[in-house]
Amino acid sequence: MKKSDIVKSLINEKFASKAQQRYFYAKCDDASNKEEREWCDMAKEFSDDTPNFKNLPEKAKPKKETTNPKMKKGELMEYINFKKNGGVKKLRKKDIVKEQRNVGVQVIDEMDNHDRRDVMRYLEYIRESGLLNMFGAYPLLNWTKKDMERWLYGQKQDIESIEYQIEELKDDYEDDYEDDNESEIESLEEQLRIINYLLNNKQKIRDILIRTALRRIQNGNGDMETRNVQRVFEKLAKESWMMWTTGIYGH
Repeated sequence: MKKSDIVKSLINEKFASKAQQRYFYAKCDDASNKEEREWCDMAKEFSDDTPNFKNLPEKAKPKKETTNPKMKKGELMEYINFKKNGGVKKLRKKDIVKEQRNVGVQVIDEMDNHDRRDVMRYLEYIRESGLLNMFGAYPLLNWTKKDMERWLYGQKQDIESIEYQIEELKDDYEDDYEDDNESEIESLEEQLRIINYLLNNKQKIRDILIRTALRRIQNGNGDMETRNVQRVFEKLAKESWMMWTTGIYGH
Protein backbone atom coordinates (compact mmCIF):
# COMPACT_ATOMS: atom_id res chain seq x y z
CA MET A 1 0.00 0.00 0.00
CA LYS A 2 1.32 3.45 -0.94
CA LYS A 3 1.99 6.06 1.76
CA SER A 4 -0.48 8.41 0.08
CA ASP A 5 -3.23 5.82 0.45
CA ILE A 6 -2.44 5.33 4.14
CA VAL A 7 -2.40 9.05 4.86
CA LYS A 8 -5.67 9.53 2.97
CA SER A 9 -7.36 6.78 4.99
CA LEU A 10 -6.30 8.46 8.24
CA ILE A 11 -7.49 11.92 7.23
CA ASN A 12 -10.99 10.93 6.09
CA GLU A 13 -13.51 8.46 7.48
CA LYS A 14 -15.43 7.42 4.41
CA PHE A 15 -17.15 4.44 2.87
CA ALA A 16 -14.76 1.89 1.36
CA SER A 17 -17.41 0.06 -0.68
CA LYS A 18 -21.05 0.07 -1.73
CA ALA A 19 -21.62 -2.97 0.46
CA GLN A 20 -20.35 -1.08 3.51
CA GLN A 21 -22.56 1.89 2.65
CA ARG A 22 -25.66 -0.34 2.43
CA TYR A 23 -24.78 -2.02 5.71
CA PHE A 24 -24.46 1.26 7.61
CA TYR A 25 -27.79 2.58 6.35
CA ALA A 26 -29.51 -0.75 6.99
CA LYS A 27 -28.33 -0.63 10.59
CA CYS A 28 -29.53 2.97 10.80
CA ASP A 29 -33.01 2.01 9.52
CA ASP A 30 -33.23 -0.83 12.04
CA ALA A 31 -32.21 1.42 14.96
CA SER A 32 -34.37 0.75 17.99
CA ASN A 33 -32.45 2.37 20.85
CA LYS A 34 -30.03 5.22 21.49
CA GLU A 35 -26.91 3.13 21.05
CA GLU A 36 -28.00 1.68 17.72
CA ARG A 37 -28.99 5.14 16.46
CA GLU A 38 -25.30 5.98 16.50
CA TRP A 39 -25.21 4.08 13.20
CA CYS A 40 -27.21 6.93 11.64
CA ASP A 41 -24.68 9.50 12.82
CA MET A 42 -21.78 7.43 11.51
CA ALA A 43 -23.55 6.82 8.19
CA LYS A 44 -23.99 10.57 7.69
CA GLU A 45 -20.40 11.33 8.70
CA PHE A 46 -19.01 8.72 6.31
CA SER A 47 -21.31 10.00 3.54
CA ASP A 48 -20.08 13.57 4.01
CA ASP A 49 -16.49 12.39 3.44
CA THR A 50 -17.25 10.12 0.47
CA PRO A 51 -16.85 12.26 -2.68
CA ASN A 52 -18.26 9.91 -5.34
CA PHE A 53 -20.50 6.94 -4.53
CA LYS A 54 -20.54 5.77 -8.15
CA ASN A 55 -16.81 5.06 -8.08
CA LEU A 56 -16.97 2.89 -4.97
CA PRO A 57 -16.19 -0.81 -5.52
CA GLU A 58 -18.98 -3.28 -4.77
CA LYS A 59 -16.79 -4.81 -2.09
CA ALA A 60 -13.51 -3.57 -0.68
CA LYS A 61 -10.52 -5.73 0.02
CA PRO A 62 -10.46 -6.63 3.74
CA LYS A 63 -7.02 -5.13 4.30
CA LYS A 64 -8.28 -1.67 3.27
CA GLU A 65 -11.33 -1.57 5.52
CA THR A 66 -11.06 0.40 8.73
CA THR A 67 -14.60 -0.07 10.06
CA ASN A 68 -16.72 -2.97 8.80
CA PRO A 69 -19.39 -5.51 9.83
CA LYS A 70 -16.75 -8.09 10.74
CA MET A 71 -15.10 -6.06 13.48
CA LYS A 72 -15.50 -7.44 16.99
CA LYS A 73 -18.51 -6.28 18.97
CA GLY A 74 -16.32 -4.84 21.75
CA GLU A 75 -14.28 -2.83 19.26
CA LEU A 76 -17.43 -1.58 17.54
CA MET A 77 -19.04 -0.46 20.82
CA GLU A 78 -15.81 1.28 21.84
CA TYR A 79 -15.78 3.14 18.51
CA ILE A 80 -19.46 4.12 18.86
CA ASN A 81 -18.99 5.35 22.44
CA PHE A 82 -15.90 7.30 21.34
CA LYS A 83 -17.96 9.09 18.68
CA LYS A 84 -20.87 9.59 21.10
CA ASN A 85 -18.57 11.33 23.58
CA GLY A 86 -17.42 13.75 20.90
CA GLY A 87 -14.18 11.87 20.36
CA VAL A 88 -12.91 12.53 23.89
CA LYS A 89 -11.96 9.42 25.77
CA LYS A 90 -12.63 9.68 29.49
CA LEU A 91 -9.63 8.62 31.55
CA ARG A 92 -9.40 7.98 35.25
CA LYS A 93 -6.62 9.84 37.00
CA LYS A 94 -5.47 6.72 38.86
CA ASP A 95 -5.00 4.91 35.53
CA ILE A 96 -2.82 7.72 34.19
CA VAL A 97 -0.76 7.87 37.37
CA LYS A 98 -0.29 4.10 37.28
CA GLU A 99 0.88 4.23 33.68
CA GLN A 100 3.30 7.07 34.39
CA ARG A 101 4.92 5.30 37.34
CA ASN A 102 8.66 4.75 36.80
CA VAL A 103 8.44 6.23 33.30
CA GLY A 104 10.50 9.39 33.88
CA VAL A 105 10.61 11.94 31.06
CA GLN A 106 9.19 10.27 27.96
CA VAL A 107 10.51 11.25 24.54
CA ILE A 108 9.21 10.02 21.19
CA ASP A 109 12.41 9.09 19.37
CA GLU A 110 10.80 9.08 15.93
CA MET A 111 9.97 12.81 16.22
CA ASP A 112 12.60 15.42 15.51
CA ASN A 113 13.07 18.33 17.91
CA HIS A 114 10.96 20.71 15.83
CA ASP A 115 7.99 18.33 15.75
CA ARG A 116 8.28 17.64 19.48
CA ARG A 117 8.24 21.36 20.18
CA ASP A 118 5.14 21.87 18.02
CA VAL A 119 3.26 19.03 19.73
CA MET A 120 4.23 20.22 23.22
CA ARG A 121 3.19 23.78 22.36
CA TYR A 122 -0.16 22.56 21.01
CA LEU A 123 -0.91 20.66 24.22
CA GLU A 124 -0.02 23.76 26.22
CA TYR A 125 -2.55 25.75 24.20
CA ILE A 126 -5.17 23.09 24.92
CA ARG A 127 -4.41 23.47 28.62
CA GLU A 128 -4.62 27.27 28.42
CA SER A 129 -7.98 27.05 26.63
CA GLY A 130 -9.61 25.37 29.63
CA LEU A 131 -11.80 23.42 27.21
CA LEU A 132 -11.46 20.12 29.03
CA ASN A 133 -9.59 18.22 31.72
CA MET A 134 -6.10 17.52 30.41
CA PHE A 135 -6.31 13.88 31.52
CA GLY A 136 -8.65 13.37 28.58
CA ALA A 137 -6.98 15.72 26.11
CA TYR A 138 -4.76 13.48 24.03
CA PRO A 139 -7.42 12.21 21.54
CA LEU A 140 -7.76 15.80 20.29
CA LEU A 141 -4.34 15.42 18.66
CA ASN A 142 -5.78 12.79 16.27
CA TRP A 143 -8.77 14.91 15.26
CA THR A 144 -9.20 16.66 11.94
CA LYS A 145 -9.87 20.39 11.89
CA LYS A 146 -13.47 19.59 10.98
CA ASP A 147 -13.80 17.35 14.05
CA MET A 148 -12.54 20.13 16.31
CA GLU A 149 -14.81 22.75 14.73
CA ARG A 150 -17.86 20.55 15.38
CA TRP A 151 -16.79 19.90 18.97
CA LEU A 152 -16.10 23.59 19.66
CA TYR A 153 -19.53 24.46 18.28
CA GLY A 154 -21.11 22.01 20.71
CA GLN A 155 -19.15 23.63 23.54
CA LYS A 156 -20.15 27.13 22.35
CA GLN A 157 -16.46 27.89 22.04
CA ASP A 158 -16.36 28.21 18.26
CA ILE A 159 -15.01 31.37 16.63
CA GLU A 160 -18.42 32.84 15.78
CA SER A 161 -19.81 32.28 19.30
CA ILE A 162 -16.84 33.99 20.95
CA GLU A 163 -16.87 36.88 18.48
CA TYR A 164 -20.60 37.32 19.13
CA GLN A 165 -20.01 37.49 22.90
CA ILE A 166 -17.33 40.13 22.39
CA GLU A 167 -19.59 42.25 20.20
CA GLU A 168 -22.43 41.94 22.73
CA LEU A 169 -20.17 43.19 25.51
CA LYS A 170 -18.94 46.07 23.39
CA ASP A 171 -22.52 47.05 22.53
CA ASP A 172 -23.52 46.98 26.20
CA TYR A 173 -20.47 48.94 27.25
CA GLU A 174 -21.44 51.45 29.98
CA ASP A 175 -19.33 53.74 32.10
CA ASP A 176 -20.54 52.18 35.37
CA TYR A 177 -19.31 48.76 34.26
CA GLU A 178 -16.32 49.86 32.25
CA ASP A 179 -13.71 47.90 34.23
CA ASP A 180 -15.79 44.71 34.38
CA ASN A 181 -16.64 44.79 30.69
CA GLU A 182 -13.12 45.60 29.64
CA SER A 183 -11.74 42.71 31.67
CA GLU A 184 -14.26 40.25 30.23
CA ILE A 185 -13.64 41.46 26.69
CA GLU A 186 -9.88 40.98 27.12
CA SER A 187 -10.48 37.48 28.47
CA LEU A 188 -12.66 36.56 25.50
CA GLU A 189 -10.17 38.03 23.04
CA GLU A 190 -7.43 35.91 24.58
CA GLN A 191 -9.66 32.83 24.32
CA LEU A 192 -10.32 33.70 20.67
CA ARG A 193 -6.59 33.87 20.03
CA ILE A 194 -6.10 30.42 21.60
CA ILE A 195 -8.98 28.84 19.68
CA ASN A 196 -7.66 30.29 16.42
CA TYR A 197 -4.26 28.78 17.16
CA LEU A 198 -5.77 25.35 17.89
CA LEU A 199 -7.75 25.37 14.66
CA ASN A 200 -5.03 26.83 12.42
CA ASN A 201 -2.47 24.29 13.64
CA LYS A 202 -4.75 21.25 13.85
CA GLN A 203 -3.71 19.74 10.53
CA LYS A 204 -0.04 20.37 11.22
CA ILE A 205 -0.18 18.37 14.47
CA ARG A 206 -2.14 15.60 12.80
CA ASP A 207 0.43 15.44 9.99
CA ILE A 208 3.23 15.17 12.55
CA LEU A 209 1.58 12.15 14.14
CA ILE A 210 0.97 10.54 10.73
CA ARG A 211 4.61 11.01 9.70
CA THR A 212 5.80 9.69 13.04
CA ALA A 213 3.51 6.65 12.81
CA LEU A 214 4.84 5.78 9.36
CA ARG A 215 8.43 6.25 10.53
CA ARG A 216 7.89 4.00 13.55
CA ILE A 217 6.36 1.24 11.44
CA GLN A 218 9.14 1.48 8.85
CA ASN A 219 11.71 1.13 11.64
CA GLY A 220 9.74 -1.76 13.13
CA ASN A 221 7.84 -4.61 11.55
CA GLY A 222 6.94 -2.70 8.38
CA ASP A 223 3.25 -3.59 8.68
CA MET A 224 1.59 -0.84 6.63
CA GLU A 225 -1.89 -2.38 6.81
CA THR A 226 -4.35 0.42 7.50
CA ARG A 227 -5.61 -0.94 10.79
CA ASN A 228 -2.08 -1.16 12.18
CA VAL A 229 -1.20 2.37 11.01
CA GLN A 230 -4.36 3.67 12.70
CA ARG A 231 -3.43 1.88 15.93
CA VAL A 232 0.09 3.37 15.98
CA PHE A 233 -1.29 6.80 15.00
CA GLU A 234 -3.69 6.80 17.98
CA LYS A 235 -1.05 5.42 20.36
CA LEU A 236 1.30 8.26 19.45
CA ALA A 237 -1.27 10.81 20.59
CA LYS A 238 -1.20 9.24 24.03
CA GLU A 239 2.60 9.11 24.02
CA SER A 240 2.66 12.77 23.03
CA TRP A 241 0.52 13.59 26.06
CA MET A 242 2.94 11.59 28.24
CA MET A 243 5.87 13.48 26.71
CA TRP A 244 4.16 16.80 27.49
CA THR A 245 3.18 16.00 31.07
CA THR A 246 6.49 14.34 32.02
CA GLY A 247 8.55 16.98 30.23
CA ILE A 248 6.67 20.06 31.44
CA TYR A 249 5.53 18.95 34.88
CA GLY A 250 8.00 16.19 35.64
CA HIS A 251 5.45 13.58 36.79
